[in-house]
Amino acid sequence: MNRNMLKKTVAGVAAAALALVAAAGLAGCSTGEPDHSSAADNTASKSIRVATQRQPHLFAAYEWSKYVPKGYSVQVVPMDNSNDEKDALLTGDVDFALMGVPTVISQAAQGGGIKIIAGGADGGSGLMAKKDITSVEQLKGKKIGYVPNSSQEMALRLLLKSAGLNPDSDVSLVNIGYSEMPDALARGDIDAFAGAEMGVSLAKIAGASEIPSIYNTDIGKVNIALAASDKVIKGNPDMVKVAIAAHKKATEALSSDKAMWKQAVMKQFTFDSAALDKALDNMWLHWDLSDTYQKQCGELAKQMVAISSIKKAPAASEYIDDQFVK
Repeated sequence: MNRNMLKKTVAGVAAAALALVAAAGLAGCSTGEPDHSSAADNTASKSIRVATQRQPHLFAAYEWSKYVPKGYSVQVVPMDNSNDEKDALLTGDVDFALMGVPTVISQAAQGGGIKIIAGGADGGSGLMAKKDITSVEQLKGKKIGYVPNSSQEMALRLLLKSAGLNPDSDVSLVNIGYSEMPDALARGDIDAFAGAEMGVSLAKIAGASEIPSIYNTDIGKVNIALAASDKVIKGNPDMVKVAIAAHKKATEALSSDKAMWKQAVMKQFTFDSAALDKALDNMWLHWDLSDTYQKQCGELAKQMVAISSIKKAPAASEYIDDQFVK
């Protein structure tokens, strides 16, 4: 072998070695994306993957890691909405999700595959309007922002009906995202909105009028729950028990110390401090699935049928599994 060939061979070996080192380094990196192997398929796994959203009433998942047994780890996977969380549960990209109750009910009516296994958070809703609107009756002929198939839409429709108004003809319902609602109200694009925190508290600070009856319906304050796929519930019940135990401790700790709750939320996210104070007074964390709560979920399902969101209300057993919280 001549000198030039030797140099090329050495250079090639060195390049290959560097490539192997780089590959090894990349293999050890975490991109933050969830592992696609379901906990139902790996019962020995001690890595808990839970989806949630960037809201203070869905924050408990970030505290789970404090309360899981030694050897377990918690990966929180932020998502934009409950539909994305539902899909992630069904595909096995996550094992658990703090998500909207209507989405779980809707999935139960369309083939199932996921169930509520514990409570999450009640409240976090509000019916906000222009300063001169102080009652539901005054919403006649007005443009109202809402998110389709949300618990806020169901409550709004019930309130309008109780005031003698037809939600489909006496008002104009405008599909608009939660985060856009306060600005749309301030600009005059809408006259009111049935929304969620943090938008509700931001609107309050901006001087909007609050119509304080959004919780005065048969669905009460139902909003967020902890859900899991049927595959995980049946295939890895031990992990479900660990997750619910951690969720119970996290929700109780946050609920009992609102200052700590606020500090933890502010550390994780960027929210207006004054608005967050108001928002925390408008949400109630819980892990249990009381009879009253389940009855309110049933009423929510009936309202979803009434607006043709689903064709038939599923039985409670099709979207709630309370064996673990008991």
